[in-house]
Amino acid sequence: MLLRGTRVIVRPLSRDDLDEIETWTPFTDPLYLSWNRLPWRRLGKDLWFELEALDPLVERYAVVDLEGRVIGMMGLVGAEKGASPELSIFLGADFCGQGLGTDALQTLLRQGFEERVFASVRLQVAAPNRRAQRAYEKCGFRRVGQHYRLLDEGESLAFLEEPAYSDLRQYYRREGGRTYLLFYDMELCAADWRAAQYRTGQGTGHGGNL
Repeated sequence: MLLRGTRVIVRPLSRDDLDEIETWTPFTDPLYLSWNRLPWRRLGKDLWFELEALDPLVERYAVVDLEGRVIGMMGLVGAEKGASPELSIFLGADFCGQGLGTDALQTLLRQGFEERVFASVRLQVAAPNRRAQRAYEKCGFRRVGQHYRLLDEGESLAFLEEPAYSDLRQYYRREGGRTYLLFYDMELCAADWRAAQYRTGQGTGHGGNL
């Protein structure tokens, strides 16, 4: 499967992509430091990739720019035909804020709704991550719920004492000696996606699957 967007290509993730992802410039903004902890760090790249490949409910994709660089990774969990899979996406620090993630997301959504007949697509986003929320809303996602998630032990929240981040304290809570962060549940239904396509004159019938 190869999906072509306006500025990116979405294709299945390969083992070599993990090596390239590890060369990305780390995030320095304390709000995004958790993105530097790549999901395979605890298991190792080989084992993580093998386990992911064995799970029929998990799909992983590389986001590649027009220069051939791997700039991001996307995932779908539970993506059977007609289902409502959960989506994840992250980009390297050097590639954020340029509309590339939005292009990748719209590309995958087009294939999902037009060819795989998804009923909806769901995702979770940290409440302080307003940049990501704006990108999801631009693609049509709406908030449908919220929940708190336990933070990793040792994760520093000292940055919340800085004036630039103090308004984010409302999203954290302490309970039983542990710290929890608020996440928003967001969803895009097929009917809303199709309505948006017609409003923008894109219609349906072009899934972008090469």
